Amino acid sequence: MKYRLLQSFALVFISVPAWSQADHQSDADQKACAAVEHSGGPVISAELIQHPITVHETFGPKATWKDYTVTVPLCRVIGTLKPEPKSEIHFELWLPPRASWNGKFEGVGAGSSVGTIMYGSLVRGLMRNYAVVATDNGHTSSDDDVSWAAGHPERIVDFGFRAEHVVTQAAKELARDFYGRALQYSYFVGCSQGGHHAMTEAQRFPEDYDGIIAGAPVYSWTDEMVDQAWNVRALRQIPSHALPKEKLALLAKSVTQACAGPDGLIDDPRKCSFDPSTLLCKDGSDNQCLTSSEIEAVRQMYAGPKKSDGAQLTPGLSRGAWDWLWSNPERHGGSWQGVFRYMVFDDPAWNLPKMNFDRDPELARKKLGSMLNPANPDLSKFAKHGGKIIVYHGWADAIVPSEGSVNYFDSVLKTLGTTRVNDFYRLFMIPGMAHCGGGPGANVLFQSELARNIPLEPKRDMLTALEHWVEKGEAPEAFVVSRVEEDGQVRRMRLVCPYPSAATYSGTGDPAQPQNWACSKK
Repeated sequence: MKYRLLQSFALVFISVPAWSQADHQSDADQKACAAVEHSGGPVISAELIQHPITVHETFGPKATWKDYTVTVPLCRVIGTLKPEPKSEIHFELWLPPRASWNGKFEGVGAGSSVGTIMYGSLVRGLMRNYAVVATDNGHTSSDDDVSWAAGHPERIVDFGFRAEHVVTQAAKELARDFYGRALQYSYFVGCSQGGHHAMTEAQRFPEDYDGIIAGAPVYSWTDEMVDQAWNVRALRQIPSHALPKEKLALLAKSVTQACAGPDGLIDDPRKCSFDPSTLLCKDGSDNQCLTSSEIEAVRQMYAGPKKSDGAQLTPGLSRGAWDWLWSNPERHGGSWQGVFRYMVFDDPAWNLPKMNFDRDPELARKKLGSMLNPANPDLSKFAKHGGKIIVYHGWADAIVPSEGSVNYFDSVLKTLGTTRVNDFYRLFMIPGMAHCGGGPGANVLFQSELARNIPLEPKRDMLTALEHWVEKGEAPEAFVVSRVEEDGQVRRMRLVCPYPSAATYSGTGDPAQPQNWACSKK
């Protein structure tokens, strides 16, 4: 009994300084957060939050908006920047307590043409103890409506490149003030529009970030809008102006049967010559065949935009599994119509029948390219800064043509040479992955609140891979992508290799397991 009492006393005695230290740290964080709030400049508010809060993310159609509950302490900074008199760039910077901060900074991107804070990405950064920032890109919108650009050229510049840069600079300074010491490393992670901003940062502002992950990047925003317009025009020759989900599934199944490898995925759709005419309806029409107009639409989408003389404008969509985007005539294609209406022609009545593919792609490029098209293959300044970049793109992307990432990588190789590029740039093309995720294959590259079983290892979590490359000089020579089901379990995995290498099946063992694949040169 005496021993037990002494043991209990010892536990209490030890824990008192721990409580005292925790209170002291909390007080210090409170003072530091209050100092940020009173620092003026772009800061509207800064609050130390020590209890769970719920934030509401308004990205995409209203039915898909999400709530996120934050259960860890943070100093939540809300601010606005005005690099031009009419600019209004909102941002949120989330700062973990100083005792748990990992010493690093992360910028996160958004998607489509929207202007909203991506809270899901902020939560993921905070859970890793990053000081993490997100911006609304200088405008407020939740979907593909681009009317925010009408009469506001400064918003186009902010969206194209300025917002991400000025927010990064301001947020870094605020983080240094809060923590009272320098940032060790800075990283940027984004997909789609976020991938576009990632490439913009690498090209225009090479010293903003030490490492960048760019998913499904849009290297030319104007070309992407041309792609979308072309695909919608192709579908409008079908009476329903769309491909029903059942026929998209039939198309995906047929392409897979014709071109997939041992794991049921298409390794490189450029090698797939599937002809949709094999699905031509013989008698009438049902969901197990394609009509002649549907076949022609699919062929045009495979082929990609062309001029009337047959000259190729941009790549077409890969043969593979296409998603719902092309089954709903009310939500076809993305932001293309708004961009042409409010950015290119300044005409809210502009519509697709007015589109001239011989003239308008170049017109859009000349008017907007300097602001919206991060297609410059000269990444020498980013490389000189010591930056590392990992690009990933799903081969089954039905929105941003996946071949664009291969073409851009090849242009960088041509500009800088293989040896130099290998020192700082990796491209991973992912079989069966759709736009930024989804699709029939393995499609999860990061640990998150929905994928907690992904270990923070460089071969399984892409941000960890980037950290190891930047901080330890360990370049990623292979990566394992996971498929996570709704119950959070990893059901299959797939080895992917840095382009132009490709994963080759050993011929034995379960093809859904990465150990049965190896990287080999094409």
